Amino acid sequence: MQKFKLLLVMLCAFSLVGFAQENETKDEKSEIIRIVGKLSNKQNNEPIPFANVGVIGSYIGAASNLDGIFEFKIPGKYRERMIQASAVGFSTYTAKVADCIGVDTLEIVLTPKNYNIGEVEIMAESLVLQKRIKTALERIPDNYLQTPFNYDVYYRSEKFENKELNRLREAAVRIYDDKGYQRADAYQVFKERGYKFLQVRKNFEPASLADGSTFLDELLEMDIVRSRGNVLNGNHISFYDLKLDQITEYENDSIWVISYKSKRPMLSNTGDYYAKSYSGKLYIKTKDYAVIKNETHVVATNYSPQGRSFYVNENRQDWKPLKIEYDFSVTYKQHSGRYYLSYVTYKRHHELKEKETDIPKSIDINTEMLITKINTENPEVIEKRAYYENMPYDKKFWESYNIIFDGE
Repeated sequence: MQKFKLLLVMLCAFSLVGFAQENETKDEKSEIIRIVGKLSNKQNNEPIPFANVGVIGSYIGAASNLDGIFEFKIPGKYRERMIQASAVGFSTYTAKVADCIGVDTLEIVLTPKNYNIGEVEIMAESLVLQKRIKTALERIPDNYLQTPFNYDVYYRSEKFENKELNRLREAAVRIYDDKGYQRADAYQVFKERGYKFLQVRKNFEPASLADGSTFLDELLEMDIVRSRGNVLNGNHISFYDLKLDQITEYENDSIWVISYKSKRPMLSNTGDYYAKSYSGKLYIKTKDYAVIKNETHVVATNYSPQGRSFYVNENRQDWKPLKIEYDFSVTYKQHSGRYYLSYVTYKRHHELKEKETDIPKSIDINTEMLITKINTENPEVIEKRAYYENMPYDKKFWESYNIIFDGE
């Protein structure tokens, strides 16, 4: 009887331990860790925008905004993993997720990392830099996925007229790419991509087709590794003045920063029908020749509402363009041995004059696209593009949306 009682006590004890462990596992899985932080430059205390912040070994993360602020949520099972913050030209920050819990604002200070370039490097012949860019092109099949996949993205666009915000749209979007990073011309890439809206919220109700349209197509065109209509075109590389701007660092790897300027801007090498100036910087890893960032500045003489690459009949325009310029920046992130699009930001400024009255007007458009999830196994095929969006607001969706998944 005593042995039986002892056995019963032991079984109860084990059951309690098992129950506690099961609850702990369930709690850990259901726990959501919120991380809010700010990135700043140690040298001048200025904020660091568009930096990658995320959990190492996953696609959970975010990009810092213009003020260096970032925010994202992490499933509790990752509390023992490491967070990494990285920006081109700066040291890399790492810390355990568990150590960041309970901090109102995680202050991350990154140190600028630029190396002295020898006189020979500074004066490197254009042929040397052309060779580096061509090698980067040749390595795309090794560095970037070549099979179909889905991107889930967070999309945001703002439109200002005379510096007053009159359009704000946020959306969760799913993109399908039928060929991965198999390079092609702009039209072929256009046919191989499709997307649909999952959810949307905005501060206006569409009253016309123009109100319902978005800038997603233009953001996708700025993925310069995917399409040939940009500086990454082996046939047009001689059309650019190239210079080794600096050698810097990104995630503890050396980076060549090659500045470029088009000698002869045209649709085939800029993607813009009206470009008159096209310049920027390419960031290429010295280790594997992966393009991990691009920055481009464009000055144009006109713009079609259908997109940068379209012709517009000027006689039908009510407003005469006086000044048009825009900047876009694209970053790529390595995940599971391959590089993928990570973040795109696009800022466009117009100054116009009404033809009949000479009344001036300014238009500013700010858009961004942050990849939140990648699916390479059995991706959802999306054959068409949702050009017009008029989806009702779903409060429950947006209350939990800022959890960024890693594809598991």
